[in-house]
Amino acid sequence: MAGLGRWLYWLGGCAILAYMGWNLIWSDHGYLVYRQEAAKLQQLQQQVAGLRAARERLASEVLRLRNDPEALEELIHRELGYVHPDEYMVMMGGREASGVRRQGLGVKREGLGVRGAK
Repeated sequence: MAGLGRWLYWLGGCAILAYMGWNLIWSDHGYLVYRQEAAKLQQLQQQVAGLRAARERLASEVLRLRNDPEALEELIHRELGYVHPDEYMVMMGGREASGVRRQGLGVKREGLGVRGAK
């Protein structure tokens, strides 16, 4: 009888250790979940670093546009398609029907010998 009690203690102890080992690896807070969360954390940290760099780039562009009238003029020409009074607007391509915005190319009248130049 004493030998049976000792085996039951050993068996119970081994069962508890096996349960704890299983929980350590495969439970909701186990090692495998920890590795997945660590990989996700690293990915999010890289994404945050990229977003911070983009924010800094945009902040510097805003400061440049506020303080440099030539930079503002370049942006107006590029994004809005404005031209100076001494330039011609040359439209390239006919993709307007497909939803693509038509790009204009401003050509100065002075030095290029464009027809109609004064």
